[in-house]
Order: sequence, then C-alpha cells, then structure tokens
Amino acid sequence: MTDETSLILVVDDDAAVCWALEQALATNGYRVQVVADAAAARRAVRRHHPDLVITDVRMPGESGFDLLTSLHADYPTLPVVVSTGHGTMETAVEAVQRGAFDYLPKPLDLDRTLDVVRRALGEDVLAAAAHPQAASGGEPEPTIIGSTPAMQEVYRRIAAAAGTDLGVLITGQSGTGKELVARSLHRYSKRRDAPFIAVNCGALPDGLVESELFGHEPGAFTDAKTRKIGRVEAANGGTLFLDEVGELPAPAQVKLLRFLEDQRFTRVGGEDEIQVDVRIVAATNRDLSKLGPGSGFREDLAYRLRVVTIHLPRLMDRLDDLPALVRFVLGRIATRLSRQIAITGETMDLLKRHQWPGNVRELKHVLEEAAVLAQGGIIGPEHLGIAATASEAGPAPSTLGAAISNLTARLVNQHPGEVHQRAIDEIEMALFREVLARTGGNQLRAAEILGINRITLKKRMDQLGIGKA
Repeated sequence: MTDETSLILVVDDDAAVCWALEQALATNGYRVQVVADAAAARRAVRRHHPDLVITDVRMPGESGFDLLTSLHADYPTLPVVVSTGHGTMETAVEAVQRGAFDYLPKPLDLDRTLDVVRRALGEDVLAAAAHPQAASGGEPEPTIIGSTPAMQEVYRRIAAAAGTDLGVLITGQSGTGKELVARSLHRYSKRRDAPFIAVNCGALPDGLVESELFGHEPGAFTDAKTRKIGRVEAANGGTLFLDEVGELPAPAQVKLLRFLEDQRFTRVGGEDEIQVDVRIVAATNRDLSKLGPGSGFREDLAYRLRVVTIHLPRLMDRLDDLPALVRFVLGRIATRLSRQIAITGETMDLLKRHQWPGNVRELKHVLEEAAVLAQGGIIGPEHLGIAATASEAGPAPSTLGAAISNLTARLVNQHPGEVHQRAIDEIEMALFREVLARTGGNQLRAAEILGINRITLKKRMDQLGIGKA
C-alpha cells in the first residue's frame, strides 16, 4: 500500500484528464487536489505543501512551463512532472531543462504515470538521484518528426540523457534516423559548442580502422608519412558518434574498450598516452544484447556502450506520423526547388499502404524523386516509384473482414453474451504473439512497437496466458 499522506497536486484545465488522474491516484492510496491554472497551483502549493505536482503545459494564462520554472526556483526539492498532448522532442527537452522530474505525453498511460509518481515520491529504490540540466539555447530547427507513443518515448529518453555524459546506444533499422538522435543528444548537451564527429564504422577499411579512430605517428605503416589526428582526438571536448558500431573489427573493439575505461589512448605507432574528454554515442541496427561469443562483437564492450538505450521504431510501426513526415520533407524539398509542391489524397493513401523497408530515409528519397517528376507541383500516384509494391502491404480488407466474420460467428455460437471481450482477447493474443515473435520475445521492444507501456503489456500477457508453460 502506498503512503496515504502523500498529496499530489494535479494542474490541468481538462476536466476529463483531471478526473481520470484523480481516480487512478486515489485508487492507489494517494490524496489528490485538482486546480485548473498556474495561479491556483501556486496558492495550493503555499497552502497545502503537496509532495508532487503534475501539470499540463497548455493552460489558460501562464503555461505549465512558467509554473514549472517558478516552482523549481521557490521549491527546489518539490518534484514536478510535466504532461502535454502536443509533445515534441523540443517539449520534452525543455521540460528537463526547466527542472521537471519527468515528462509524460498525452493521452496519459496510467501505468506509466503511476510508475513516475512512485519514483518521484521516492517509493522506487531505483529512482534517479539527480536529473540532467541541459544548457539553454535558442529554439533549434526540428529534425525529428513524430508524435506517436513510440516517438514520445524517444523524446523522453533524449531529454533524460542529453544533459549527462553517459554513453548512449541508439538502436533501430537503417533509415530510422539514428544520427539525428545522436545530433540531438549533442545539441542539447553541455558539449553543444564543441565538435560533433560522426564515424561510420561499417565504411572504414579493416586495416585503417584504428588509425582513423585513434590517429597514427609518422612511420607507423608504409603510407604513414606524417602524423594524423584520429576522430577520437578530433572530438575532444565534444561528442563522438560511432554509427554501425557493431561492424568494428576485433582489434579496434579492444582498443575502444580500453579507451572507454579512462579516456586515454595512444596513436598507432606511438608511445605517448593521450588524455581526452569525449562523450561516446553509438548506433547499430544489430541487437548487441543477442551477440554471443561467436558473433564477432565483444560482450563487455556492448555493456559499456549501452548505458542508456534509445530505440527508434520502424516507419511501419508509426504510420500515424506519416502525414507530418510527408509535410516536413516536402517543405524542405520545396525550399530547395524554389517552388510549391502539393500531394493528392490518393497519393497519401498509397504512401500509407507501402511497407517502407528503408524507413524514413526511403520516404525522403521517394518524395524527392516524385517532386522532381511532378513538374506541375502536384504529386500524384504516377510520380511514385512504389506503386508496384503497394499490394505487398498486407492482407486485403476483404481477407481481414472475412477473418473477423468467422471469429464473430464462432463466438456468437460458443460464448453468447461475451462476444466483445472474447474477440478482444483473441485478437490481442494473436497480435501480441506476432509482435513478440518479431522482437525475439523482447517485451520492452514489443511494447514500444505496440505503443503501450511494458507493464500494461506484461499484465495483459499474464491475463491471456501468453508465455506460460
């Protein structure tokens, strides 16, 4: 049972949100007070001394960020959680910059909300002792687009990790935008004015990997005529981004592991030890946690690299973001081509039916080609190079309809009065099994793909008997 003396102040002008939060929190043993704006919240804090504040961002009068800033200044030990239905990466980072304990996107996942509440109140022994404070700066040009739950989790992790010097491992398929995340981590960090050096480990010749990373002295090998500064040394004070780190050959892995121990290294052919201050951000489209002894990648190095993990979902797993991505990409293309570009509804439907094996990178290339071909400025289906693959997007609606019709007929005969819940259970069971199979049983990854909290997924799996012997 939770501590019944804990008082939580909810600040939101949406009565439905307030009611849902109040019910969930009260059911779990908390006392709850609700107010609708920042001014009322300040009065409530002075009068009632809550243990935690949960505030919306957009409210009448002052914003939730204004409230957060003043509360952080006047009550530095009072944890404040920010929630918003208009979440972007910039929103999440600004919340952390202003001192928020955590950031919750709307619609609120009540399981996640309760988890954050417990951590904020110190009920979770694993709660962080400190929270990163990224340096403030001007509004950056947005480069990561999306508002789906999976992308909101990406933003939350970027915000949490940006102000630290901890190593970050970014995972995801090719074309999902891993370098954009790495650059965002650098841009919002205290190292933002220092170099950001990106290295594609998969593109380095095996014999020159160590030289490229750590540099070499004259005479180190046949073509080493002069001293060369490596990428690690060039990134001193800043961030070194190791893209496709899973492709590093074994000798380079050993040297990188030693470097991660104390930030010291020697150039190839040199004897002097060099000390630098570099943050390592790595990325891979491989699952390093599943690489065994025969995989060619060191397990101890994998542990060192993935202190914090940020997983980028496939474009297929966040198709609700597609319209916003299309608008953003076409806006960039229109600027470059110096002409207006529009897209028809039929074309957008075709984009939504495509599989997108190349993810956002493929989308960008498809739209660039279409914009060039659409001389009139209106992109139609005939301008897309993906029409032939659209039929591969999945079962035809008639096939899906037939499956639901058969399921309904069976349930009506076998379980009258329980058809709705039985149908939901069977559909969820099939869906969860399919997604878990695609993730190799990784529940966290499956939850991200499904767009639900891992605790919610585990609870439903237990209820459905998934995973039980």
